[in-house]
Amino acid sequence: MTFQSKDNISDDLYHALLLDYAAGRLDEAKNLIIAAHISMSGKARRYIEHYESLGGYVLEQDCTPVSLCESALDSILEKIDTLESKEPPIQKAAFPGGLDVPAPLQECLGAQRGKIGWKFMYPGFKTFKVELDCKTAHTRFLKVAPSRQTPHHTHGGMEITLILDGAYEDEFGRYQRGDLIIKDENHTHSPQSCPQYGCTCMIVSDTPIKFTGLSKLLNFFVRI
Repeated sequence: MTFQSKDNISDDLYHALLLDYAAGRLDEAKNLIIAAHISMSGKARRYIEHYESLGGYVLEQDCTPVSLCESALDSILEKIDTLESKEPPIQKAAFPGGLDVPAPLQECLGAQRGKIGWKFMYPGFKTFKVELDCKTAHTRFLKVAPSRQTPHHTHGGMEITLILDGAYEDEFGRYQRGDLIIKDENHTHSPQSCPQYGCTCMIVSDTPIKFTGLSKLLNFFVRI
């Protein structure tokens, strides 16, 4: 359960995302999908530990020490305790259909309580969106029936997909639970869901997909 790629572009994008996650530079949507992926992938957790160690080393080498008053540490700890005591308890929600998903997604859905549930998109495809404090990316969940194929398409920007259940395959490989797939305008593909289990996934994208070839007309009717 890890990142799947057959091209250097996706490899670079993957590690750039993990580095930005470790540094706290991701927007809310990308941060959520990467946190969920890390929860499902031991290899991703090891990468994050490595990048965080590198960040700590850089701080130690490049930052000039400064003197603090004796009460500085106690003051910071007191403020942390005050903030934690004021935070409301985290509400978690079950994923529609009872699917077991990582804790970051349960917490996100808890904040969206009453607004989630599968909606028909077109035959064999269901979806629902979640509203996050993020203007640069869209977050949605997609459930695809077994042996369904999405027409050939490309992407206007980055699309990050996390497989939550089942599997799908395309021209670049086969992906299953826990795998993270990154596509952008350099990729054109036609994913097909697992014949036995179908596929349930989380998708974060900058723009809707762009259908290509004979499927271009779908761009006027379907926005994924």
